[in-house]
Amino acid sequence: MRTAEDERIDAEAKLRDAVRDALGDQADSVQVHAVLGLAGRKIVEIAHKVNAQLIVLATRGSTSMLLGTVSLYVLRKAPCPVLVVSAGHVPG
Repeated sequence: MRTAEDERIDAEAKLRDAVRDALGDQADSVQVHAVLGLAGRKIVEIAHKVNAQLIVLATRGSTSMLLGTVSLYVLRKAPCPVLVVSAGHVPG
């Protein structure tokens, strides 16, 4: 049976892989955190703790830029700039 900590470790590894795929060699300069708790609050809490320079969030749908409760909370409370991108956005 998997524990919540097992899920957190798995999520952090997947996030680290996604950052490496997107940034290549520059990924080493990005801090990756997966934590348990209410998403918006935890994002803002960690951003304060690590003195984040930027928070990047994805919208749920690929065709809508309507913001959800997490994005709205982070935009209101973040200690740094927040970039919200469509989950389906492909840089090019």
